[in-house]
Amino acid sequence: MHLTKTNNRRGFLKAGAGAVILAALPFRASALSEQQSVDLINKVIAEVQRIINSGKSEENMLADFEGIFKKYADVTAIARYCLGVPWRNASSAQQRVYIPAFQRYISRKYGRQFRIFKGAEIKIIRSRDAGKLGILVESTIDTPRKAPFAVEWNVSDRSGRPKFINLIIKGISMLATERAEIGAMLESFGGNMDKLVAHLKSR
Repeated sequence: MHLTKTNNRRGFLKAGAGAVILAALPFRASALSEQQSVDLINKVIAEVQRIINSGKSEENMLADFEGIFKKYADVTAIARYCLGVPWRNASSAQQRVYIPAFQRYISRKYGRQFRIFKGAEIKIIRSRDAGKLGILVESTIDTPRKAPFAVEWNVSDRSGRPKFINLIIKGISMLATERAEIGAMLESFGGNMDKLVAHLKSR
């Protein structure tokens, strides 16, 4: 995963920024249990392992990863958060095309990271109530070629059903990373939403 280029940026993207990040997500109160969250992530892990061990072509695998993201992640809330203030300034038509473009971009980007875990053992080790941040489910990935490392999932049902809203790999938050990346992209296009959407589709 392309994570950081400077120590300051790395500090911001660390999971410690999660309280600020997730508290800003457009959610209502949650009554989610730890067991529901663990069950959700077990399903995600099982599907990820099925895909990476399927022997399919890269394009087919990436399409399958997008299906996982669409099914198990709160795509709308994540996309809105990663765009930030410009979401409120975008037209309804721009918002409608931005969400599926973001979904394609994010699922393919992280799908390319997951495919390297072929033959890995992914297992949940614990979960805990994280208050306003939903439930934090901690897992580890043990690959034949690398030392085990942590992958954490923030899960919430504030969209109406359990969904993961953040992925933290080796302490680096997906939400923080992508908010910075999407912001930089939009800035490079002079704030033009249409160009941003076209770029996300091309990625």
